[in-house]
Order: sequence, then structure tokens, then C-alpha cells
Amino acid sequence: MKSAVTPDAYDTVLAEYLRSGSEESLYRASLLSESCIENGLGPEDIIALHFESLDKVLAGRSPLERARGHSEAQQFLLEVMIAYGVKYREYLELRLQEGLRDAEARAELERERALNAERLEQERADILATVAHELRTPLTAALGQLDLATRSLTRGQVERLPPILGSAREALQRLSRLSADLVEVTRGQEVALRYSAQRLDALIEQACTWASAAAAEHEVRVEWHRTAAAIELLGDADALLSILGNLLSNAIRYTPRGGHVSMRCGTEGEMAWVAVEDTGIGMTPEVQARIFEKFYRGPEARTVEAQGLGLGLALVRQLVEAHGGTIAVQSTPGQGSTFRVAFPLHPGLAQEKQDGAGAQPRADGE
Repeated sequence: MKSAVTPDAYDTVLAEYLRSGSEESLYRASLLSESCIENGLGPEDIIALHFESLDKVLAGRSPLERARGHSEAQQFLLEVMIAYGVKYREYLELRLQEGLRDAEARAELERERALNAERLEQERADILATVAHELRTPLTAALGQLDLATRSLTRGQVERLPPILGSAREALQRLSRLSADLVEVTRGQEVALRYSAQRLDALIEQACTWASAAAAEHEVRVEWHRTAAAIELLGDADALLSILGNLLSNAIRYTPRGGHVSMRCGTEGEMAWVAVEDTGIGMTPEVQARIFEKFYRGPEARTVEAQGLGLGLALVRQLVEAHGGTIAVQSTPGQGSTFRVAFPLHPGLAQEKQDGAGAQPRADGE
């Protein structure tokens, strides 16, 4: 708390000095100056206070004593003003430092707010770009199936239309769900995964069907090595299709004409695995180390296809991890790549395997 400078306090110290002229009273005068600063008094205020106190202290004295008192009081006032000047400079420096610290703190807070706003905006932009990227897969699949239906109808192959149109309908339904997710994202809401029992072989079959048009366009053969046993996962169908679709479309996109892409699946312990192998351009170890980063595309990939956001594999890893799974890649430049994802089996199936059903053998080369 600030100590108040009252006329009585000044009177007391001044009277003591005029009586004794001691160093102690001068020291007390210097302390008065500090109180003046704390209470916001300026030099003019101190001078007015001084002469008001001096008149009171010298009241009733003889003219000679008053003259002497005025002369001696000059030293007292000088001491107060000198101390005031020194203390005021220290006070100003302290206030300046406090002001600088406050300004730095405010600037840091503003920088933090700006960075947070930029980060949030970037996160939203990333999510929007990711979802928009995902819209392409079912849209391409639907268009491909409709083109195939048109050709079948032109050739009079009406019996082929129901499964083709059914596949197109499934793709458009997925496109509708993803569009709804996009609306949720624009409102600042996270897209929630909807977990239920899923047949891994059925999902792979659907992903291969959707990719058939792109494979035909690139003149790449897609082989799906079916497993005899049904493999069940607990997962989100759209998310799992995004994983499989991205891996499959990447393999097709970066495989030269005449090449092939193969898909295998199986179980190992309490995990199910899917491997997507291609005879494409492959990747260097340096590219493999960064392939799952957002917006990263290797130089070989940019050479083959200039367009692309570099979001597909980042999304794949995110969705795989959301399912409690793992993803790995093995690749040799010019010889192709193999992506392998593993997911926990459906709890019921995993328990059955623990009880003695045994693990399915891995496919050759996996």
C-alpha cells in the first residue's frame, strides 16, 4: 500500500530538521520524496507543500528566526528535490521496464492467439481438403460403373445391368455420406466413425469393383486373391473403404500400363491383414520415410502425375490408427511397392481363434 504524504508528516520532519539540523532528519526528508512519487505529486506540488509547512512551522517566531528558518529550510527542500529526482528516475525506469514487460506479454499473447487461429484454420483446411479428396473415389467409381452400364445397354447386354447399377448406387450412397461429413466439418464438428461388424473380403471386393474402371483406363490388371475363410473386423465401413480405395487407386495410378496390382488378405494371431502389391514406380527409402506426411508427394509421383494433394496416404494412416491398426510399406525404385495394413479382428472371432481355430497362413510373399 502507498504511504500518504500528509502536510502534518511534512511539518513534523521539517520542524525536526530546523530544530536539530541532523543527518537523520535529512534522511527522513529523502524518504518523503519517495512517498511523493508514489502518490503522484510533481515538483510544483512538493514546493507548494514545503512552503505551506514552513509557514506553519515558523508561525509565531521573530522575523530574524523566520529569516534564518527560511535559509536553513532551503537545504531541506534541496535534499527532498534531489532525492525526488533520483527516485523519480528509478521510478520511471521501473515503470518503463514494467511497461515493456506488459507490452511483451501482450505481444506474446497476440502472437499466440494469431498462431492458434492460424493453426485452427489450417486444421479445418486440412480436414476439408481430406474429405474433398475422398469424394473423388466414390464419384469416380459411380461414373465408371455408369459408363460400363451405358456400354452394356448399347450392346444389348441387359443382364449385366443390375449388378453394375447396384455398384454405382453403393458408390453414390457413400458419396452422399461423405458429403454429409463435409457439411459437419464446415460447422466445426469432427466426423465420428460408426463402428460395426464388417466383412473384410466383402469390403475388398467392393473396393476392387469401384477401381475396375480406373484399372481399365490405365490398362493395369487388378488381381484379388480371395481367402477361403471369412474375416470379420469391428470398424467403420466408409473409413475401411477409404483405406482400401486409396491404397488400390495409388497402386493403379503409379503402375505403368501393362502392369498389375494384387490384393491379398489373411489373419495372423489376433490381427487381420491386407496387402496391396504393385509393379509400379516404387520409392526410395527417403520417400518411404515421409510418404504418410500430409501434403507430401515424392518426386517420382510428381513426375508420373503432376496433380495431387498428397493427402491420400496421410488419411489412410489416420484411419488405420483410428481402428487400432498399423500400416507399413516396402518398396524398391522401379520394381513396385507393397503396402500392408493390419487390424484387430472382431472380438468374437479373435476369441474363437484363441480357443484353437488357429491363424490362417499368410499368402505367398507376405
